Amino acid sequence: MDASTDARIQRFHAAGIIDMHFDLPLGLFDRRTEHGLIRDEFVPELRAGGIGLVGAALFVEDKYLPEMGLRVALDEVARLYDEVALAADDVMICRDYAAIEEARHAGKIGVLITMEGVEPLGTDLHLLRAFYELGVRSVGLTHARRNAAGDGGVFAASGSSPAGLSSFGKAVVRECRRLGILLDLAHLNAAGVDDVLALTDGPLIISHSNPRYFHDIERNSSDAQIKAVAARGGVVGINAVLLTADRAKATLDHFVDHVAYVADLAGIDAVGIGFDFIEFIFRHWTPEQQAALSASMIEAHHVPGLTNHSHAGNVTRQLIARGFRDDEIEKVLYGNWLRVLKETIG
Repeated sequence: MDASTDARIQRFHAAGIIDMHFDLPLGLFDRRTEHGLIRDEFVPELRAGGIGLVGAALFVEDKYLPEMGLRVALDEVARLYDEVALAADDVMICRDYAAIEEARHAGKIGVLITMEGVEPLGTDLHLLRAFYELGVRSVGLTHARRNAAGDGGVFAASGSSPAGLSSFGKAVVRECRRLGILLDLAHLNAAGVDDVLALTDGPLIISHSNPRYFHDIERNSSDAQIKAVAARGGVVGINAVLLTADRAKATLDHFVDHVAYVADLAGIDAVGIGFDFIEFIFRHWTPEQQAALSASMIEAHHVPGLTNHSHAGNVTRQLIARGFRDDEIEKVLYGNWLRVLKETIG
């Protein structure tokens, strides 16, 4: 790669890459006795990677459920707001598309609050409005586990529940549409995905996933699901940690294989980034905690040269090397997400 390639990468990144899935609130909650983490640890990495917007996902670990689900989620929101306030020169929370544009024009990193699994709601639909008022603008109904809304896809080739959404889950879908909350199909089992498709029109997203073609687990997305999201004008964010069952194949080149596969299958307008970086959480866990997570779900293979946001330029460089046009790279890095967010959260 020559200087002209470096200049292209800088130009793409100057516009601000969008990563629609980042477990930042969980990391802040785990280290809640520390302060200034966004300012001191995350802003340097985000700046180095040219990141313009992240989807910051509220997620509650199993050990807090069911009794503490709401409290932990609220604590994550509070931590996020406190930490953003300490990094206000560089970061702002975005509640609508106008705020996203404001952040981009000001050269700030936008934070869009999302929810990964509706466990914090319990079975109280009214709480969804409360989280909306706190800034939540995208909701995924489940993680891998079952909750009051439905079931997650398992980290295996088969074995997910054949059941669709519960009546509560369907009510959550309808309320998300009423409030203007973007629905995220990531982690949802196949029957639940079918129910969301039947209950809605307009764009849906899969914030962080991979094609089952490469890694055949039900947590990943089938060709039919990818095409259904694309047909709605939605986007699939490519995940950096579930590329393959073979550690040796977890490479930058294979990450771009996933981008290219979705683009070929469903069109370049249907693919974006949902890195799901988790190494920053793992490194503060004990070996026993890490082993327990791998046993309960699946071992995550971190891609060398793609373990945090400062490495985003490596993806751009690989997209260039693979022959993607400038306009296609812009769509993958930020354009497709901006289009969907403008249409859905207004």
